[in-house]
Amino acid sequence: MLRRAFLCFALAVLCACRPRDEAAAPALTVFAASSLRDVLTDIATEWTKQGGTMPRLQFEASSTLARQLREGARADVFVSAAPEWVDAVQPRARHDWLGNRLVLVVRADAPDADLTQLESLAMAGEQVPAGAYAREALGHLGVVPPVRTIAGANVRAVLAIVSQGGAQAGIVYATDAAIDSTVRISATFPIESHPRIVYTSALLRDEGRAFFDALQSPWAIAIARRHGFVVSP
Repeated sequence: MLRRAFLCFALAVLCACRPRDEAAAPALTVFAASSLRDVLTDIATEWTKQGGTMPRLQFEASSTLARQLREGARADVFVSAAPEWVDAVQPRARHDWLGNRLVLVVRADAPDADLTQLESLAMAGEQVPAGAYAREALGHLGVVPPVRTIAGANVRAVLAIVSQGGAQAGIVYATDAAIDSTVRISATFPIESHPRIVYTSALLRDEGRAFFDALQSPWAIAIARRHGFVVSP
């Protein structure tokens, strides 16, 4: 009886000392710009089909995510809508991944908008890459923003403002406009009117290396193209 009790105790100790299995391991964490929500969700889903573990995806304005990282937030991979926010987090590796276009959107049932005659305009805040690109484009074209300018926390917020009638028009990325049936593209800004839009992927921790590399794989690039992104050379 004593021998059996000792064996049970020894077995319990061995089980307690075993390494946690993969399912119990901390999930890979990916911070990414709001405009990447759909494409990165699809890439992450395909990643799991190929044997990877579904990462925890957190989407917000690149500036906000960079600030969180500098304040100690933990992430393995960061994908920013502007390279300078990657500079701020000192990554172990980086890659200029995708590109995009800047467009003016109106509600789906509204007429085309004239930038010079707008009464209200929504665009992301000045610290958000989409907002910085928008202001650069307006300045290049010599357009003074209307008195009623509404700042959104990110591009998805700008889309919501326009679709709900909070602004006559909004400036967002082409890929975001394409997935929202409540708005339509009224005009596309000339490429030369603003800095080239570049999404930069950054490796922050070695644990994220496999997913970071996968973003550059042919199958991930194919998904990005289907979502309308331009692939950086």
